Amino acid sequence: MEAVTVLDLQELLNGATPDESKVLYGVSWEEYVEFTKATLDETNLELTYNRGVLKVNMGQGFRHENLSRFLNSLITTVSLILRVRIIPVGSMTLTSSRVRKGADPDESYYIQNAHRASFKQELFDDATDTPPDIVVEIDETHKSEDKFEIYAAFGIKEFWLYDAEVLRIFELSDTGEYLLSKNSLALPSLTAKVLTEFLNRSQREDQFKVLLDFEKWLQENK
Repeated sequence: MEAVTVLDLQELLNGATPDESKVLYGVSWEEYVEFTKATLDETNLELTYNRGVLKVNMGQGFRHENLSRFLNSLITTVSLILRVRIIPVGSMTLTSSRVRKGADPDESYYIQNAHRASFKQELFDDATDTPPDIVVEIDETHKSEDKFEIYAAFGIKEFWLYDAEVLRIFELSDTGEYLLSKNSLALPSLTAKVLTEFLNRSQREDQFKVLLDFEKWLQENK
């Protein structure tokens, strides 16, 4: 099989519509890294690489972005009210030359390892950098089942997945598998139930009022 070049990949993506996915097989690690570097400024692309398979998601739509931004507002509120140092790094591209995997989470946060947060301009690599403590995926048009294996390989302690109006918290076990958890490991005050409630309310009510209600809830439950 001929090597896939960055030009080939970009040409394949030309004309792709929002919410469309492209799956490419037989992509080498070197080709994936080259393509990732070439598209770092393309904020409408989400890349996932595992076992030679490169999945490219083209854009996510308004509701997805609104949910993602609102969740970030909730986490910022937690940081301020509970006086917890939280470093948000958004959809920072994660790559691992060690296990040859990569992904772009919707949101990610350093909490326990806030002092080790990476702000490098080049790609993150777990050979030299500490991964985020929490990664988040908001599944609207694209599903994230393939992310479990990838994030586990990175050793990321928490994976939050919002799908079908339910947020689930997964905690990495000693066996390297993600298990459902009621509470966040990094932010014990937060439960999957509470996060689900406020995220869903944000799509049906005035978001400023929902944030104020969340702040009040935090004050009463800290």
